[in-house]
Amino acid sequence: MKLFIVAGEPSGDMHATELVHALKNASPDIDVYSAGGPGLAACSTQVEDLASLAVTGFFEVISYLPTLIRVFNRIAAKIEEINPDVVIFTDYPDFNFRMAKRVAKPGRKLVYFISPQLWAWRKGRLKLVKQYIDKMLVIFPFEEGFYKENGVEAAFVGNPLVNTIPAMKAETRKEAGPRRILLLPGSRSKEVKSNLATMCQAKKAMDGRLDARYSVLKHPSLDATLFKSAHEAGIRVFEGNPHDEFQKVDLAIACSGTVTFELALSGVPTVVLYRMNAVTYHVAKRLVKVDAISIPNLILGHHVFPELIQDAATPEGIAEEVVTILSDPERLGRIRDELGRFRTLVKAFDADYAAREIFSLVKK
Repeated sequence: MKLFIVAGEPSGDMHATELVHALKNASPDIDVYSAGGPGLAACSTQVEDLASLAVTGFFEVISYLPTLIRVFNRIAAKIEEINPDVVIFTDYPDFNFRMAKRVAKPGRKLVYFISPQLWAWRKGRLKLVKQYIDKMLVIFPFEEGFYKENGVEAAFVGNPLVNTIPAMKAETRKEAGPRRILLLPGSRSKEVKSNLATMCQAKKAMDGRLDARYSVLKHPSLDATLFKSAHEAGIRVFEGNPHDEFQKVDLAIACSGTVTFELALSGVPTVVLYRMNAVTYHVAKRLVKVDAISIPNLILGHHVFPELIQDAATPEGIAEEVVTILSDPERLGRIRDELGRFRTLVKAFDADYAAREIFSLVKK
């Protein structure tokens, strides 16, 4: 049997690598080809290095478009040349949905690992999924039901982040002394520019109302000058493993994204911010079909993490939520109890189970 796997981003490469190891353990004789990063290169026959492919932002994508098209065409040609029995697409939806459409043919099975958020918006892509994808391997529990209700084969295979993020240890919590608050404005310069100043102003609004110590995570790739406002506000700026810091804090203020899922896994009460360009927001408001924006709230079925969206994401609004939570031991306890329940609802990524789902598809 021949398989081809595509992973266009570092995180996708890492998770796809674990899947390939499980596939080879289950069936040592399979031939695996890939287009991805260093992880896949080490465990398969790599036909295209995609380590530098991931780009963000409209103008960056436009300037890189000729390269993207050349890479896309080379991968499509290689798939046709190799003629694999199964093609596995990992995340990276704009690229991978086009590739699925290009390489689909009778007798070839197409699997999608790590679903884009079609349940929230861009539901028009469901037509593409139903037409070209034979099975979705999803990493959030509610996604399996979403796809099955829409006539798509799906299996919840667990979430790779659960394997790596420990729950908060009870002994690390300090109920006495200053509260420890972590600011997470984002990992990209545009996000930091948009969120950090507001977070610093919120800190100022809490001074005198709350005895607290503040820290902010700086991604290593970001320019230190972006964090000038944090230094001026007396906030500790640090680089390092955020998961270690999660074990030390009482609460986080975070922009919406994967980090809110990581915080929930760690048991950290969080105030979630979500802001975007005004025009984009009004368009998205018409398209988004869910009641919450953060994954923990979606999984738990209600707003455990307060969500401050667009005009509500003000320094005063943030300060009010933080002070209210940290001044109310009963509410803080309820949030922590719900985050304990959250940990039971999400399961660790089971690569062996994912491999069995792929093999069962081929046997049909």
